[in-house]
Amino acid sequence: MSPFLFVLVMEVLQLMMQQLIDQNEGFSYHWLCKELGLFQLCFANDLLLFCKADVASVHVFRRGLDEFAKLSGLHANLQKSQLIISWSAQEERDHLIAALQFQEGHLPLRYLGLPLLASRLSISDCQSLLLKVDSRIKGWDSIQLSFAGRLQLIKSVLMSLNVYWAMAFILPKGVIREVEKRMRYFLWKGNSTVGYPKVAWSSVCRPIEEGGLGIRDILALNKALMCRHLWNVIQDN
Repeated sequence: MSPFLFVLVMEVLQLMMQQLIDQNEGFSYHWLCKELGLFQLCFANDLLLFCKADVASVHVFRRGLDEFAKLSGLHANLQKSQLIISWSAQEERDHLIAALQFQEGHLPLRYLGLPLLASRLSISDCQSLLLKVDSRIKGWDSIQLSFAGRLQLIKSVLMSLNVYWAMAFILPKGVIREVEKRMRYFLWKGNSTVGYPKVAWSSVCRPIEEGGLGIRDILALNKALMCRHLWNVIQDN
């Protein structure tokens, strides 16, 4: 299904769900979503539903999905769909799983390559980022790259991995140091584990017109991207 069609059909599902919620006094919003009246998010052909962990609320979602399936022929994939419960007694969890008929998932989980967390990232949460950087560098070990070639790969490939994470989270400084260490070793020696820098990394990250190599400072980039979120909130975007 194309993204445009997905948006259209999800709009119908949202209206159907909203009607059921308005008609059913037993539905309860998730406590973090109640003020906004938020129960549904859609992105990249995926659907997220939020409610309080009680059977009455889950039954509303189950009914909405069933009615939507009858009208559209689109069914939730039971093999890929998950029910994630933040906390509840085991008996209550079993009732919720039986009502929605989804597999039980557990936090933290990954969505579009990023961890879904309600707290700040820890270094352990970012291990996949470090592994991706290591994997990319290892894949280039067998290629005879010039200094200019390694510099271009850092700018175009390794930095894009960091930007993707930096747009969504405040990265731990320990993770930034580890990423920059790998990039530094790769730049000067061609791998991520050995070697020593010939120029201070702060000088390398300066703009070309100031005598640097134009590699972005990840910490400064992360702060700028987080400020963009604050600006969007202030501007009510």
